[in-house]
Amino acid sequence: MFGQNSIYKCLFLSITTLLCSCSKKEIDKNDFHAYFGGEIINPNASYILFCKDNKVIDTLHIDNFNKFSKKFDSLTPGMYIIKHGDKTKYVFFDKNDSLNLRINTKDFEHASSFYGTGKNKNNFLLEIFASNIDNKNNLDFHYGKDYKKFKRSNDSLKDARTAFYLRRKTEIGWNHDFDLYAKAIIDLEYFTRLEIYPLAHSEYTNKNIKDSLPENYYDFRKKINFNNEKLSEFAPFTRYLAIMLNSIVSEKNIESDFDKNIAKLKIVDSLISNQKVKNKILNNIAFVYLLEDQNIVNNNEFLKQYFEISTDSTQQNEILKIKKSIKNLNDNNRLPKVELVDVKNNPFDLNSNIKKNTIVVFWTKNAINHYNASQKKINELAQTHPDYDFVSINIDHDYDYWSKLINLRNNPNTVDLQAKDFTNLKDLWIVNRLNRTIILNKDGSIKEVFANIFDEDFEEKL
Repeated sequence: MFGQNSIYKCLFLSITTLLCSCSKKEIDKNDFHAYFGGEIINPNASYILFCKDNKVIDTLHIDNFNKFSKKFDSLTPGMYIIKHGDKTKYVFFDKNDSLNLRINTKDFEHASSFYGTGKNKNNFLLEIFASNIDNKNNLDFHYGKDYKKFKRSNDSLKDARTAFYLRRKTEIGWNHDFDLYAKAIIDLEYFTRLEIYPLAHSEYTNKNIKDSLPENYYDFRKKINFNNEKLSEFAPFTRYLAIMLNSIVSEKNIESDFDKNIAKLKIVDSLISNQKVKNKILNNIAFVYLLEDQNIVNNNEFLKQYFEISTDSTQQNEILKIKKSIKNLNDNNRLPKVELVDVKNNPFDLNSNIKKNTIVVFWTKNAINHYNASQKKINELAQTHPDYDFVSINIDHDYDYWSKLINLRNNPNTVDLQAKDFTNLKDLWIVNRLNRTIILNKDGSIKEVFANIFDEDFEEKL
């Protein structure tokens, strides 16, 4: 027989155990810790940017052994982006995942693998994105074929990828949140090729195939949810939308870039009701347009239309900053001052050193083939245009690498400089792509700020 004290002790222990158990479950329920680490072979920078919804939430530094690591006390499950140099990769975190990533930058798309908790679904992402690139190269020539042959090739690829997706989904057993992205990659790539086909076929054959396509050809657009916020920053979705808008506008036989982009704004306004998604796509359209059309009157009218539709005040301010920078780069103005150094690491004021007509190009060690091509082009132009000087600006942070390469190459036709703060240079000179080329008059005033040294008609601008 138990005594009364024994009964009380048992009750106390039982209640205590129950409370501790409940408390532990509550803690586990609210525990969103996660870990992300790995190794970057042949790193292009000393850090990795860890991003969510196109915003940097952490900078992961790479040590002397090319390793990085980060323990997150709390990380919301979902899709993230890592950026290293000019390369990006997606990584999906479930609750309490512990992931390691190994990348060789010499083959960024294929020489990558995940380890640890959550590795399987992320390795699926690596495989499917790498195959997108491989399939794009294999499928390009199919755009010149007749519709039946193209459809057979496109459907066959979709069937194979869907089978792979279903098999891996069964094997891994990922959740609904991840499945949204996994399925979107398959479907949107398929739909993107359908959008491209009529446009590309015309380029390949000089024939307009649209009138001979089935009446229901574009019915696949009805299958797409254009209002899913989770996809608003997802590259397969934004790429599809950009191509779809080009396709729709091409059907309207609109001539000018201004009218085409006004039409895109109106299409997005009528097509997308979710404000976050709508604002994202409107911002993409505005950003690209302002960098392509330098007509101030057009810009003002375009922005008037943009502001009537957009409700994102933060992005509106970013668009206005671009407009202001473009205005400052009008013909006859001088380039805004940015921090530059020469190969001896001495400060260099470009405006005060202009003695002749000058061509300015940009490069990065992350795209060395582009650098080699630009140097070759400069050497050719130096022969045909001896009245020009040539300035080659490196946009990396690695002074030692840059100075060694310049001393090794020792090109007598270039003045070699490095930007101390690429973000500042990018914002003030609007250098958003490597092919951006600036032409200056011999008094230092701007002659052409949105040129491309590789364009066939480039020399006509000189």
